[in-house]
Amino acid sequence: MDANARWNDRVPFAAKVMVLRDDEAWVGEVTDLSEGGCGLFRPADCTLEVAQIVRLVFFDEIQAGPAVVVDARVARVENGSLGFEYHETQAVPPVRA
Repeated sequence: MDANARWNDRVPFAAKVMVLRDDEAWVGEVTDLSEGGCGLFRPADCTLEVAQIVRLVFFDEIQAGPAVVVDARVARVENGSLGFEYHETQAVPPVRA
């Protein structure tokens, strides 16, 4: 299977997300979403590696309120981008259960 192959179609999407791993956090910009994962522009000084487990915190920039937290695995790390695979299928965009 191609390293960039996906199980679900990606939808272009712009939003802010915080990526949490242990005691580190990065704020990034979402580039696309699917039911199975998402892509981000890689934040500066990001030290994530493929297969690491993270939590993604999606913020609604239009309406203040609770954020949506999604558990994920780092699926792809490239110079300018990151790819994540969700542990569980999500709505597009993810919503609180």
